[in-house]
Amino acid sequence: MRGTLPLLVWAAHFAACYVFVAAQCSPLGYEAGDPQRWPLVVITAVALAVCGWLLWSWRATLRHADERTPLLDWAAAGTALLAFIGTVWTSVPMWLVEGCK
Repeated sequence: MRGTLPLLVWAAHFAACYVFVAAQCSPLGYEAGDPQRWPLVVITAVALAVCGWLLWSWRATLRHADERTPLLDWAAAGTALLAFIGTVWTSVPMWLVEGCK
């Protein structure tokens, strides 16, 4: 779980944001104007905070790394960094969307 938790956070962020925007832009949930962005900001901030915290918590272990450091510690830190970057990258289209069309 340590190695994949950041990727699960990234996947949950992706799913939550895109489902939220799709629900707002569906015919039943459509209101005039752009999709509301504040819930997306909150979801993204929480996901980035969790990924950042996971990366920070494994930084202490890797600071004193040597050849005996388990591969899982390296993988956990790598996936935390990947998930942080992935969360930022997958949130870009939400900020650029003009509205529901």
